[in-house]
Amino acid sequence: MVKETTHEGSLVLNRSESRGNSTDNPFYLKDPLSNSSQVVAICNVFHCDGLLLCTTKDKRLVVWNACSGETTWINPRDIYRESDYYALGYDCKSSGKQYKILRVDREDVPLINEYEIYDFTSNSWRTLGVATDWFLALYRRGISVKGNTYWVATQALSPHNDFLLSFDFSAEKFQSLSLPRPFPDSILALSVVREEQLCLLSLKDAQLQVLVTTSTGSWSQLLDVTAKYVISSSLFSKGMSFLADKQSKVVRCLNSNVLYTVQENKDIQTNRLGRGKRESITHDNFQSSSVLLDYAPSFTQTQQGYTLPGGRKRKSPRPSFSTCNWSGRTGSKILKGP
Repeated sequence: MVKETTHEGSLVLNRSESRGNSTDNPFYLKDPLSNSSQVVAICNVFHCDGLLLCTTKDKRLVVWNACSGETTWINPRDIYRESDYYALGYDCKSSGKQYKILRVDREDVPLINEYEIYDFTSNSWRTLGVATDWFLALYRRGISVKGNTYWVATQALSPHNDFLLSFDFSAEKFQSLSLPRPFPDSILALSVVREEQLCLLSLKDAQLQVLVTTSTGSWSQLLDVTAKYVISSSLFSKGMSFLADKQSKVVRCLNSNVLYTVQENKDIQTNRLGRGKRESITHDNFQSSSVLLDYAPSFTQTQQGYTLPGGRKRKSPRPSFSTCNWSGRTGSKILKGP
């Protein structure tokens, strides 16, 4: 594990290996199906409200609070598929946060997105419907903002324009929203500012632009950064993630296992994380990519205790991993798949 402080109140973790013995990895998730200290091979991570929704290499699904150690293993209604999309959110209209998981079972030919919801109050899946008018590329990461999830999706019909797709966990339905106008040259990724504002990173005229949503639903410019040298789109690939700091006017982008720090009128700093070589992200290897998260440690619980595969429940144990000391409310966490 590589650990470094990026700025005050922020911490970067590189979880460079998720297989093997837990004693070799101070930040790990133990496999409940193993009697040994074997750890789970995590492929992809979705963050919401201090909870991590993780897909594993052997096609299992788990909600993990890495701060408290609580895990909830989610059994499929049928089977999980490698091409599925997942998102974790909560019902904002209830008296307390009621957490739910969205699963989209995708078929490309013909284009069918069948979606269902997992409700933690009933511990069961419910089929919601089918969508055929949009396509969501596998490398497009979903971002959670105030309990709802957002993606950059593509219209199924010509001219196949990109648009902002959201899922409302209270109404349990998808909505189409507008992207900024004029349209950016290249949309690189979505992110979030302190879990309150949706954030979009784009490249326009060799400048990195960061736009955020306002309370009225429009877009406003948070910052734009012009580096000392021309910023090339080749630095960024599909599936990258980023965080933006308006005060210091810094954008940090994680592309595979390389962390780029872009500042106004300065050289682009490059930090290679872990021990592996830099690999470009393609459709096939996207789920092994790293992700940069704006992670706020929390003791949020989805329910009392957790569910093991097979439907067995037991009380959550004390954390069996080494926790991190956080100097501020929000930290930058990098999780790297196998």
